[in-house]
Amino acid sequence: MFAQLKDASAQATVHESHAAPFCDLHAFDARVALTAARPRRREVEALEASLGDKVMALDGRVGTLQATSLADAEMKYKKGATTSETNAELCELQTYARGEAAACVLDLRKIERFITLHVPKVEDGNNFGVAIQLEVAKLVKETGKECKGLLDALPAYHKDRAALLEKVVARTTTETSEATSSSNDEEKGSESKTTAKSGKSSSSTTKTSSAKPLPDAVAAVAQLDVQHRFALIFLLEVVRDAYIAVGDCLEKNKGKLVAPKGEGGNAMSMF
Repeated sequence: MFAQLKDASAQATVHESHAAPFCDLHAFDARVALTAARPRRREVEALEASLGDKVMALDGRVGTLQATSLADAEMKYKKGATTSETNAELCELQTYARGEAAACVLDLRKIERFITLHVPKVEDGNNFGVAIQLEVAKLVKETGKECKGLLDALPAYHKDRAALLEKVVARTTTETSEATSSSNDEEKGSESKTTAKSGKSSSSTTKTSSAKPLPDAVAAVAQLDVQHRFALIFLLEVVRDAYIAVGDCLEKNKGKLVAPKGEGGNAMSMF
């Protein structure tokens, strides 16, 4: 019995000796993954330094767009409201606004992740700097959420416009029909022969239904374009203001974001 216990103890010791490095390996992998996911301080500082140029570019584009009133835009869009073509001007503007909004969402995510992963461990007392970190992270997250919501709503424009154009644009339909026939010819004589014959014929008919579109239907298409133009301008303003608000908040609270408990605190290294 003592021999069995001794063998069991030896086996347990062997398992423990193998288990310890295994756990350490997993802990090492977690640290490596965390380090890889954490934005470096120089990355965030470079992003912060580029905010001024981003704001200036966005502000210039918004100013140019706002120089054309919505009434003038509606008059222009009515001319193309009776064709099946897309609104090329709005498509170009949407591509630009979508790219800027998507970049803003990713930039804010990087800043939020940078702040969150540099919050020190929970301790009693001296948590004022940590509270500032959490408030700034909350601001960045909510700002990014607003941009993401406006970005997700963009595809609905094309769906709504297509539904309106069906009541305005003349529709052309093509109907194709095929017919197949077969017959057997039998020749009588000394030797009877049977010959099978088959044939196929097809025909197509093109029909165009056109009627003068209702003025309200044309106006609906034009006003949808105007509404979408305003939505894109508003999205660009939200992106511009997001950069301004976040950049200002980072500048004012940089000390606490870097070292929430002072230089001697236990915040994670940013390098």
